[in-house]
Amino acid sequence: MEGWIKLYRKFCEWEWFNISEMVHLFIYLLLNANQKDGEWRGILIKRGQILTGRKTLHEATKISEQTIRTCLERLKNTKELTIKSTNKYSIITICNYEQYQSVKNGSNQLNVIELTSNQPATNHKQEYKEEKEYKKYSDVPPKIGDVKIRFEERKLTGFTVENWFAHYEANGWKVGKNKMVNWDAALTTWSKNNLSKNENNSGNNRRSVKRANDLWN
Repeated sequence: MEGWIKLYRKFCEWEWFNISEMVHLFIYLLLNANQKDGEWRGILIKRGQILTGRKTLHEATKISEQTIRTCLERLKNTKELTIKSTNKYSIITICNYEQYQSVKNGSNQLNVIELTSNQPATNHKQEYKEEKEYKKYSDVPPKIGDVKIRFEERKLTGFTVENWFAHYEANGWKVGKNKMVNWDAALTTWSKNNLSKNENNSGNNRRSVKRANDLWN
């Protein structure tokens, strides 16, 4: 394979930049996306697209298929990619390929890359921040180490991460009958329920003491 791609320095500010597998996979896709429209077995593959699959991506990057699946979902959710899948292959489209790889005024200067997921409009900053925070904890099942970090950040008490993790693991990562979609929210609910239970138990103990004392009056 010949040629080159452009990688703007602002890439370091990308919201996924601190996750090595995300960077590895995204750069691989940039390197292997079509530079011009073409066909493969009668299938049109446009500029900025790549025809591939999780197994092929795993063999090329040595990233596990499960991690690749998670990374692709994240990139879809933050509008970096769109994916059209069949039972044999997927066509992945890099949404801003032209913006990333275009040549400015016929020169070799790269247009400023504005990664859409990292450049919210001013009047949507709070909404974006909340959405980003929510998505941060949508990778279910979570790693127990990440849960422990969040547990400590929130200064939660009254239960252990191990008990919380074991409960939802045994329950197939479901909240009631529904699949868990945000483990931080489940952690919050567990904490509130635990606090409420402890308060009720404390109240019951006080009532029991009062009734026992009434016997001596």
